[in-house]
Amino acid sequence: MQITRVQANYFTNPQANLHQIQSKQNYETQIPNNNNKNIPSNFRYNATIHFGEFFDPNRTVPHIDYEEYMAMQPHTKARFRKRYMTFDKRVNKDELVDLKMAYLPLKTERLMDEFIKTSKIYTKYKDQPIICLGRSPKWFLNAALWMKDGIDDYKFVAFSKFWHRPDPKEGMIRMNSVAPTEKEEAAYRKYLKRIKADPQTIVDNMEKTGKKTVITDYICSGKGACSFLDIMSRYADDLGILDKFAKSIQIVGIGSMEYMEDLNPYAEYISVPSVPMPEKLKPYKNEIKQEFYNMDYAMFKEMLINQNTNECRSTYYPHETWTIYKPDRFKTGLIHDIKKVKALVKELKSSGAKSMSSFTPAMYDYRNLLNFRILDGLYQRGLLKLSHHSKL
Repeated sequence: MQITRVQANYFTNPQANLHQIQSKQNYETQIPNNNNKNIPSNFRYNATIHFGEFFDPNRTVPHIDYEEYMAMQPHTKARFRKRYMTFDKRVNKDELVDLKMAYLPLKTERLMDEFIKTSKIYTKYKDQPIICLGRSPKWFLNAALWMKDGIDDYKFVAFSKFWHRPDPKEGMIRMNSVAPTEKEEAAYRKYLKRIKADPQTIVDNMEKTGKKTVITDYICSGKGACSFLDIMSRYADDLGILDKFAKSIQIVGIGSMEYMEDLNPYAEYISVPSVPMPEKLKPYKNEIKQEFYNMDYAMFKEMLINQNTNECRSTYYPHETWTIYKPDRFKTGLIHDIKKVKALVKELKSSGAKSMSSFTPAMYDYRNLLNFRILDGLYQRGLLKLSHHSKL
């Protein structure tokens, strides 16, 4: 389990800090007994439990991930279930991104069932490399990762915003005035190569295994994914492997047809959401397989439109920031002020910490409780893996 540490002083002595936290919070991660059969065999007590990027001793929600959940006793789970349902009564709403959506999602079992139904889509691709494009599919992929007979791994590729727009006559138009600069694009290519999500890695895997790489995203007009493929196709073309790259990918989209019909301005000329191809991939549009999966509208609004759910998924990474920070070091939600971003990055460098976050305590609680709810939902349905090794 990969845990980033925002405040390094909390982790200079993990064992002592863990003891202090457990004493103050009475957080039950107890040594297993013979009756506790749900804890993974490779779980190391008092060694791998570190309570997240930031921990305030006055708070009641520590870091909760797979290992922490599996170590919980039944009464601890009951306590966090109650905490989940009463979150909106306890939280400081001013610390949330969206004040109108102060409640946590998936409170009803019906919506949890719909969430799991969408997450199960990814089990169809368990034998293929999967790229999670941006933050949108991440909660679903996490659930698929924790699920019995689910996926074994996926690669998160930070990507935000777009520089294409749909046009009813010309298809997708590239808006050069708001597209990445050469310097930004060069920085993003380095990022893709570093995390092994670059076109060459995708092509090499296809030639070695015969497995296409799945690129998955929330799809409505497809303008965001089109912008990502614009970057990838330009990169592949410069490497001289554009043809091989186009034949090494497929697209899996998730979204809501009801949302398209009710609220989307492009609904009149988009029958089924898909990704229009950028200029360099237009000759291959019939070769790049695309699939779209519709989801329950109420669940869709809670998990993809709710800004609180959206902001605590992972790093916001528009092209204006590609030269400023690495997304796996700087965990941030939506920040419009680039000056503020630069100030935070400067603080990160001066502190010597491995990573930092701009999230408020309420947003940490939101994320950790949602992690708990998803893990608990899988557990209660007999769908939770008994052993999990991938790093999120």
